[in-house]
Amino acid sequence: MKKMNLVCAIISVFLVSHLTAFEYVDNPNNPIFNGAQTWNDLAVINPTVLYVDGLYKMWFGGRNVGLQIQIGYATSEDGINWDELSEPVLTVGSPGDFDSQDLKALSVLHDDDEYKMYYTATNSSGMPRLGLATSPDGITWTKYAQNPILDLGEPGSWNEARAHNASVLKQDGVYYMWFSGRNNNFDIGIGLAYSADGITWEEDQLNPVFLMSPHIPWESDYPTFPAVVEREDGSFLMAYMGFDGLYRQVGIAHSSDGLQWTRYPNNPVIPHGPVGSWNEETSSGPSITILEQGLIRMWYAGNSIYSTSTTWSFGHILFDPQGDINYDYFLNISDVIQLVSIILGNLEASDYQLDIADLNLDESVDVSDLQVMINTILE
Repeated sequence: MKKMNLVCAIISVFLVSHLTAFEYVDNPNNPIFNGAQTWNDLAVINPTVLYVDGLYKMWFGGRNVGLQIQIGYATSEDGINWDELSEPVLTVGSPGDFDSQDLKALSVLHDDDEYKMYYTATNSSGMPRLGLATSPDGITWTKYAQNPILDLGEPGSWNEARAHNASVLKQDGVYYMWFSGRNNNFDIGIGLAYSADGITWEEDQLNPVFLMSPHIPWESDYPTFPAVVEREDGSFLMAYMGFDGLYRQVGIAHSSDGLQWTRYPNNPVIPHGPVGSWNEETSSGPSITILEQGLIRMWYAGNSIYSTSTTWSFGHILFDPQGDINYDYFLNISDVIQLVSIILGNLEASDYQLDIADLNLDESVDVSDLQVMINTILE
């Protein structure tokens, strides 16, 4: 007890100063990807990235003047420098098909020995819905014959006019899909649906589970484009785009069950850029990947003048949550208290927490790591 009191006394001295939150670090070389093929050198949009077998794999929308939006593919060893295929890997359907006009936002899931792509598509109706395609290698795709797999909601429902922009995960044999919806009053939200096979979906009765907040200016018009990943503790991290009527920016939120979400207080983590920058008006369409030891990478689309639908490119940011052992995206007093409890043997830590708490990289967790944590907070 005396040891605990002594440690707490030392901590209280160090914590007089303001606690510093972790910040996402934008790549200084952004944008890191522009369409360089004849079919996509006008614009690239809505990237989705997976890290599979030591390789980053990216699928994205692209178009050129007079062409429809279709899906391309690129690979990278570092997530920054990309090699793209010369032709799209998924193209629009035939006249009359639900995807005959454009293929837009997408989510790709590596499911056992195949890839599943959930893509947004439109036809002459202009009302986006969700389709499914599968592939053994991420390049050759077969569309599901009974597309769309998620149609518009019933008249009067929250998603009667749109059901699109999906993000799909598989957890404990159940597929989870977060997606954007809109009613005829232009109320926009994010809903959740479940599936046993990845094809037939049932919406949660609480939909929509994520709505705009009029008290948060940067997303006061609506949130959309969810991109959800599972954290090491089984909880969910969502990146999403918020719109205030002028600028599109990216924030994050956290949930233990996929239904109730807590926004990161320092949102937006990817704001729009300054005047004259490549993303002056828009930072949108995020994709997020969690690597080993909680390292988080995010890719996003940016545009200087949104109304022109040109000069779209991709940016990249990095977040290293060193010391964030309580999963709240801050390094603060609660992390210090938990680290003290781990050091004293009063708290059994997960392997992830031990990795993140080893701040001096000596393959052990002790008082020296506590000192590094405190110094980092006070910097």
